[in-house]
Amino acid sequence: MRTRSPAGALRGPRGRRAIARSWDLGAARPPERRSGAIIGALQFVLRPALSILARPVWAGAEHLQRPGGAVVCGNHLGPFDAFAYGHLLHAAGVAPRFLAKESLFRIPVLGTLIRRTGQIPVLRGTSRSTDALDAARAALRRGEMIMVFPEGTYSRDPDSWPMQARLGAARLALDTQVPLIPVACWGSHLLWPQGSTVPRPGPGRRVMVRVGEPIRAERSEGESTQQAAVRITAELMDTITQMLAELRHEEPPARRYDPRKDAYRPEEGHPRQRRPRRQERS
Repeated sequence: MRTRSPAGALRGPRGRRAIARSWDLGAARPPERRSGAIIGALQFVLRPALSILARPVWAGAEHLQRPGGAVVCGNHLGPFDAFAYGHLLHAAGVAPRFLAKESLFRIPVLGTLIRRTGQIPVLRGTSRSTDALDAARAALRRGEMIMVFPEGTYSRDPDSWPMQARLGAARLALDTQVPLIPVACWGSHLLWPQGSTVPRPGPGRRVMVRVGEPIRAERSEGESTQQAAVRITAELMDTITQMLAELRHEEPPARRYDPRKDAYRPEEGHPRQRRPRRQERS
């Protein structure tokens, strides 16, 4: 069910406040939810364009309208996901703040733009790899929401199901005592396939996004932080997978694909080589 209020509900002071909050107008949002001048200007072009291109269908966006910090976690199918999730977050009254791979910040013009919009670079495999987590923790403690792709890269599952995830999102939530908000997305991989330099819109293509209830990130009695992170990550990915199954009207595999077994791991800076044969599920 799309999170668009019926016309009647948008009349009157409450409706006007909802519109102002969605478009980040005036002081409708608290400081920790403000998107800033650059996103504020770009939205007047991007949001109508994304609505036409993706024909988005959203469900559960009310779970994003909670006060305080949270780590928003979604499955990752391709290049369009950042636009799909950013569109949803901004329309729900939340500044789009992503943990993004550091290489994007080195692209002329684009790198400057995403840095100035408050995105946080992830520096994997360097002595500064903890810098991103420090910046993310600070943002969460200020009451901001951070969008994370727990898998760390596009899904390499043969059928585009969520893969086994890294523990970073759970660790962030545990460190800052904020919840995880699971999100499932479907259709973005058809609109902008992996490897394509531009979107490929077509008749009937649309992007569906479902937001789940927040997941508490707390250690159980006698549990170490590492054990808690493993357990919470498993719960998170189970939830995302189940929501995705509902969007797809399909049954997910019994076991998640493990990207750590792949020789081809571009997310860790490995050179592009011939892809190995698809990994068999065990």
